[in-house]
Amino acid sequence: MFNALRTARENYYVSAILSAIAKPIHFACLQLTTQIERKVKKNATAISLPNGRVMRVARDAGVSMASRLFWKGLDGYEAQTSETLRFFFQRASSSLDVGANYGFYSILGALWNSHLSVVAFEPVPGIHQGLTRNIALNGLERQVSAYQLALADRTWTATFYLPSTGSRDCETTGTLVTDSWQSRKHSPEIVVETVRFDDFERTHPMKLDLVKIDVEDFEAGVLAGMEQTIRRDRRFIVCEILPRAHRNEKTRQAVESMGYTPYWITHSGYIRVSRFDFEGTFSQDFLFSPVSVAGEVITDLGVFWSMRESGKPVSRDLSTILGNHPSRHCALLPPVVASY
Repeated sequence: MFNALRTARENYYVSAILSAIAKPIHFACLQLTTQIERKVKKNATAISLPNGRVMRVARDAGVSMASRLFWKGLDGYEAQTSETLRFFFQRASSSLDVGANYGFYSILGALWNSHLSVVAFEPVPGIHQGLTRNIALNGLERQVSAYQLALADRTWTATFYLPSTGSRDCETTGTLVTDSWQSRKHSPEIVVETVRFDDFERTHPMKLDLVKIDVEDFEAGVLAGMEQTIRRDRRFIVCEILPRAHRNEKTRQAVESMGYTPYWITHSGYIRVSRFDFEGTFSQDFLFSPVSVAGEVITDLGVFWSMRESGKPVSRDLSTILGNHPSRHCALLPPVVASY
């Protein structure tokens, strides 16, 4: 009977009728699923990681983050960037989380590698409180240190522009940039303590293995304040860069002056770029590498790591660096490989 039904559904006329009925139902279900994930929030959650550990988000300590993890799982949260950082977490002994927010990457890193030491910086008081609660809930106080500071190019205080939000979360798009959309929209202002990381490192000595930066257009200021440490340790940096009218020239110049090569993180690989003035459709995150691998697209992170650890001379084959639209190559590329 079942074989007969399976054969019948492949009949030309039967399949035409069934597919005509099922397609609008399928579309409606997809729309409903999207709306449920968007409208139904999860305040506090816990998810299992591939290594068997459990990642927890505390109550009122990142509702948006908890919701995405609840509905989509680990790969539903910045999948390509998360995969990239997990590769480095597994191999690093220390990690710097600049603009830690509620601590997704700080906590993920510490849970991914029990020997990893994480230093997190988050200047907004309400977000910093949530960050510390998430660290405590996951039992990571010995691995993750959280400082209520903003990394910058000077050690002092500064005005931080923090847009209002109607949710229980604090707004996560705040910035130190004075000529920003946050400033032009007259967002509420708070005064935060700033520090150059090179100054911070003198009183908190550490050897950097990995840096993650997410600071809403203040990347150049952060890099300027930690230039000495970056030049000393020559480690990998994962950085969000948003499209702006100024074309992110200061950031490009900072990366270039330190001898780093930028790669756009995509679902298809790591695409070498020479500028940051294009708008990434799927990702706004970049890998700044202390080594430059020959070729314009790299699909195996292990190549970067092996070259850096071996101390081999940097490849300078830049003849095929991409311009404004590197995404034109993505459809032809194999999936990115990041073995753990």
